[in-house]
Amino acid sequence: MNLLLICSIAMAGGTATEDTKAWVSSLAQYGDDTRASRNTPWWTGFEDPSLTIVIQTGLQQNPGLEAANLRIALASAARWQSLSGLLPQVSFEAATQQSPTDAAGLSPYTANAPDYSEAFQSIGTLLADVARATGTDPSGLPDFSGGQQTAIPDTYRQSSTMLKSMWAIDIFGRQTLRTLASSKNLQATRLGRDATMRGLTGQIGAAWYDLVAAREQHQVVKRQVQTAQNMLEVVQLRYEQGGGSALDVLQQRQQLAATAALAPLAKASLKLAHGRLAVALGQPPSADLPPSKGWPILGPAPTAGDPAQLVDDRADIQAAVRKLERTSLERAASFSALAPPLILTGQIGRQYLTFDETDSVDTWGLGAVMTVPIFAGGRTHAGIKAARVARDIANIELRAIALDAVNQVESAFAIELAAAATLNARRTQATAAQHALNESRTHYVQGLAPYVSLLAALGANQGAELALLDAERARVQARIQLHTALGGRWRPQSENSP
Repeated sequence: MNLLLICSIAMAGGTATEDTKAWVSSLAQYGDDTRASRNTPWWTGFEDPSLTIVIQTGLQQNPGLEAANLRIALASAARWQSLSGLLPQVSFEAATQQSPTDAAGLSPYTANAPDYSEAFQSIGTLLADVARATGTDPSGLPDFSGGQQTAIPDTYRQSSTMLKSMWAIDIFGRQTLRTLASSKNLQATRLGRDATMRGLTGQIGAAWYDLVAAREQHQVVKRQVQTAQNMLEVVQLRYEQGGGSALDVLQQRQQLAATAALAPLAKASLKLAHGRLAVALGQPPSADLPPSKGWPILGPAPTAGDPAQLVDDRADIQAAVRKLERTSLERAASFSALAPPLILTGQIGRQYLTFDETDSVDTWGLGAVMTVPIFAGGRTHAGIKAARVARDIANIELRAIALDAVNQVESAFAIELAAAATLNARRTQATAAQHALNESRTHYVQGLAPYVSLLAALGANQGAELALLDAERARVQARIQLHTALGGRWRPQSENSP
């Protein structure tokens, strides 16, 4: 019976996954009907050794991931506890008890029995008097005094050593269902850890390139300050030579001050980005981090694949499916609580009784108990209702997670395209701004252009450089977001090893 039950549950689990895939396929607007491979960690395509170092460090030291691993150990212990309910329980018991001897005869049968001792003593005295009157030797008469009695101890002790066993026969599958539900919970916990791990790598990757951007911005601002300082010297020299005006000098000093004002903000942004990444790695904010070598060269975007593949590649969706299967099993187990449990018992051992000496006897016993539930104050029916509601909640949560995952993927593809186009435009803008600045500087030095054109070119170049940095960061962040949204079935190298 339980084998059929397990087979039906396994089929139900497959149905939940297939139903989710069909539902996702009906929702998604993306997809190219291919089977894309997601078995390789996404950051290996960035060819950034420092990125690999920080991600590996985070996977080893992040507190959230450590807590997720401990939750797996907790769920595993709960599964073993549930499995123990299907196995016989064997125990060894040693007991002893000291009691007053008078209490040994205190029973409804002995407490009210008449005392014949005085009557027997009277008979003995009468026979002795008759013997003396008739001249008979009284030594041959029966002794009605009971002879010399041994003193009875005040207490006695009862002891036993027993090997006991108990086996709850799961004839209606209640404990089997609970054990299967515990296994599903363990699977869901592991998949939840995988979802946390994949989300963490995306978070660390984003934080790493935030730090790269902050470092680049800090260097750009320093170069811009130096450029503005050099330009001030050129303007000052032309003014001294009579080729410029005092207004030109004042305007360039204002430009230098405005550019220098960006330096403290760039330095603060660098410190904040450094601290965010260090904390994500499970380290103090001031921890040393690897050097960066600029922006990675990104290859083609990952293929979309069949939308149904998202159910297999997203660990959070898989965890929600296992949670739904667990609640379905728990609901079935709640119905079996209406059935009577059957418990087999057995024991074998030895019992001891000690007065002046110890006597013992071997003993054993077998038994069976079946309890038919009649009234439990509505607890069983309330449990059935609660289990049904829990299953419905799990079903709603699964659909919400799958819907959000589809939206994440479609949004990530849109952002990927927009970020790539924006970066190309910003690169063109930055190149043109640099050429314009070079030409304006040359014309100004030669006296062919007024200072106002040089000032405009300088401001445009500074803005283009900073905008290019933002576009570079947005481009990398979009690619990381796309990889995170698509998911994957990769594992860290430590988990891939047998």
